[in-house]
Amino acid sequence: MNIVQENIDSLNAVLRVQLKPEDYKPKVDEAIRKYKKKVNMPGFRPGHVPESLVRKMYGKSVLVDELNRLVADSVDRFIQDNNLKVLGNPLPKPENDFEPDWDKPSDFEFAFDMALAPPVDLSLPPSHTFTDYQISVDDAAVDTEVDKLSRRFGNYTSPETTDSECSVYGTIEELGADAQPKEGGLKNQAFMLLSKITNQEAHARFIGIGNGAQVTFNPVADIASDEEVRYLIGLREGDLSSHSGDFRFSLERINKVQPAALEQALFDQVYGEGTVSDESGFRQKISDEIAQGYKYESENALRHEMEDVLLAAADLKLPDEFLKRWLKHSNEKITDEQLASEYHQYARDLKWRLIENKVYADQNMEIQQDEVERYARNMIIDQYLRYGQAHMLSDDKLQELVKRYLSNAESVQRVVENLSGRKVFEYLSGIVNKQVHQVTHSEFTDIMSRHHHEHHQH
Repeated sequence: MNIVQENIDSLNAVLRVQLKPEDYKPKVDEAIRKYKKKVNMPGFRPGHVPESLVRKMYGKSVLVDELNRLVADSVDRFIQDNNLKVLGNPLPKPENDFEPDWDKPSDFEFAFDMALAPPVDLSLPPSHTFTDYQISVDDAAVDTEVDKLSRRFGNYTSPETTDSECSVYGTIEELGADAQPKEGGLKNQAFMLLSKITNQEAHARFIGIGNGAQVTFNPVADIASDEEVRYLIGLREGDLSSHSGDFRFSLERINKVQPAALEQALFDQVYGEGTVSDESGFRQKISDEIAQGYKYESENALRHEMEDVLLAAADLKLPDEFLKRWLKHSNEKITDEQLASEYHQYARDLKWRLIENKVYADQNMEIQQDEVERYARNMIIDQYLRYGQAHMLSDDKLQELVKRYLSNAESVQRVVENLSGRKVFEYLSGIVNKQVHQVTHSEFTDIMSRHHHEHHQH
């Protein structure tokens, strides 16, 4: 066997795997003998079918299987032995599509296109001053969260008439020009929060009504969120503009949440028994959680700015045409339109991953097993906290969930990638120049919105 690497340029190469009969014939013969023991054929006892007959009937498929297995293993070993930094996986060239002649064992050559990762050359720290946003928590943010929690743990009531804090359930029908149900139009049963109706005139029509009432309105024009409109009218696919006329909502049920009182029972439900003892402590706990969330947002902004600066400094080039082919080869469902619209972000993420790997290796970073388990544990706890179910999570159940999650190789890979990314971020954050910028959350959101708009323009 001989494997030759032909470099086309610094990013693209061709691997040629050259096989002689002595490379594959022993493996094919062994596979035929194993197959002979298992094959069932009329007129012969199991395991006693003549080998010549087995070769005649199954030899070609066995040869193809063994060649594919031998070539795949050889390519993987060549990449590993030569410490090649490849992107994606080698792709077979069209010339590999030939019909082997079982009767005349001969030399075979298999060719593969291969993409090489570009070298990463970085000078750290960069000569750039980064913005460290310090986002303040105001009373309005705490008030909003207190209201959400008191409603989440409140009691549901069924008032006879609606007010602006109600949700309603009923049947919604698309109307035609004659104000009657449209033939072939949409019809759906759904819940709707009246607060989602942003058109004040339409909103007023839903106030003070009871079960059996009917209200005509235009969901596309009167509700700001397209996602809410799609749910309401039952449109899973298609263009909303095709349903931008009037609909009739027939009210069948009224729901309203009576917010829970700010007392010990609520404090215990949200944070566990005895963790918070009064309203002041409850608000402080909420403020601390909001501040932690703001810290994540601030860190994400810093991380994004680091990516922008270091990606520009590294100026990495990728084998784009190969990667596009590989993405389509790896995911048959991806369309040309999706590839065209999403490839830019994929390429950016890949370049940043190469930079992260370079920093990780240069700084001799490592991830220990206990770090992986702790990350998975905290992730599961966070999910239960988010849905107000932390009290349902015993130590034994948590241990079982962590074990189950980490039994999946893809889950472990995601955790490792997240941990390595975090280590790289913390290292870079510790060596770069930063300037603190005090902002409110609304100011921060406005800054980020303008930044993302500029990104999309580019």
